[in-house]
Amino acid sequence: MTHDSKTHQLRWTLLLFAFGLAVISTGLIHPISMRSVGVYTMDPPFLDTVAILAAGEAHHAGLDAYKNNVLDPMNRPHVYGPWWLGVGSLGLVRADAGWLGILLLLAFLGVGATVLAPRTLRSAGLATLLLASPPALLAMERGNNDLIVFLLLAGAAWLVTRPSWLATIPAVGLIVTAAVLKLYPVAAIPALAARCGATRKAGWLLAGATGAIAAIVLSSWDVYYRVTQVAPEPITIFSYGWKLAVTLFLVVPQERLWLVIGATIVGGLSGWIFWRHRRDFWTMLPATGFTTSCYVAGALCWGLCYVSTISFPYRLVLFILPARYLLERESVGAATVAHRFQLVAMLLLLWTPWFKQHLLILRADERVYGGPAYVWMALGAEQGLAFVISAAFGLGLLGWATRRLAADSHEC
Repeated sequence: MTHDSKTHQLRWTLLLFAFGLAVISTGLIHPISMRSVGVYTMDPPFLDTVAILAAGEAHHAGLDAYKNNVLDPMNRPHVYGPWWLGVGSLGLVRADAGWLGILLLLAFLGVGATVLAPRTLRSAGLATLLLASPPALLAMERGNNDLIVFLLLAGAAWLVTRPSWLATIPAVGLIVTAAVLKLYPVAAIPALAARCGATRKAGWLLAGATGAIAAIVLSSWDVYYRVTQVAPEPITIFSYGWKLAVTLFLVVPQERLWLVIGATIVGGLSGWIFWRHRRDFWTMLPATGFTTSCYVAGALCWGLCYVSTISFPYRLVLFILPARYLLERESVGAATVAHRFQLVAMLLLLWTPWFKQHLLILRADERVYGGPAYVWMALGAEQGLAFVISAAFGLGLLGWATRRLAADSHEC
């Protein structure tokens, strides 16, 4: 990259950060502005940060944080691993949620803008749609800990692709930390293989991370088992996963046809694109490098969440990781149909909360349904989008894994 290119990239990155900060600041000051794009704000702000701090306080006070927590504004039990409870021992309390939430959103915006690294006006516009999307705004407004997972995965991807092998130690540590905090980032372990080097060395990295995670989880197995019992399953129209799609199909017989039509339109068009450009999807990822590591980490984590049906809306911030590579290809004029298809599909799914806010007339929690046919078609199309994005990720990852297994120590 030339000096001028680096200057343009830095300028667009700073502008992207500033715009994202302006948007979330406006939303926190005027919550109605976020509701207009489908982000349901709650009081107090950074409510998910409050939940973590309340759990830490309860644990420090000798209470069972995995039961309904009287210190939490919504009496929520702690639904994550035991490491989060250490915040109580650090002296952090609910009153610290404000500055911690602000620090978290600043870190997310800074790292997110750096990961996306737009180089042109076009890529900067696309990056803005990613970083200021409703799921990202929701995650920042809630102070959700998926932002911490994003930061850990981005850091691991950067470290593992540094020239020095010493950097692999903290890279593995970040992946392990993310996994024991929220479990689903265990899927990101293969991202460590995006490091330049022999396949055998990459295998040792993966084995080391897997062993460390297994040892930690097994040492606190009783706690993690309790987590699986209390963790909420997001079977609502505002989340994503195959089980949700099946549930929708079963519980709304009157609107079933419209759901199927919407999903079929998206699935049929996507299937044609997959078949026609299957070679592009298979070969789209280079074997190694930072952008590849980001893509692998984000795509695999999303895939696990989709299969497990634990994809709350804010979990779509994971899309920023694979979008790094897609925007890079777009910036240098080397994007194929495979790159553009995935980028467009992700952007559409990221912005579906906006149409739900304005079109959807549903009260799914009360088993009361309604709304015109086109709303149900749109909902079916949205669930279809979530599936085809997962399928596109899977195809690209399979092609990458095949080539990575054959990569020698000289490939970078």
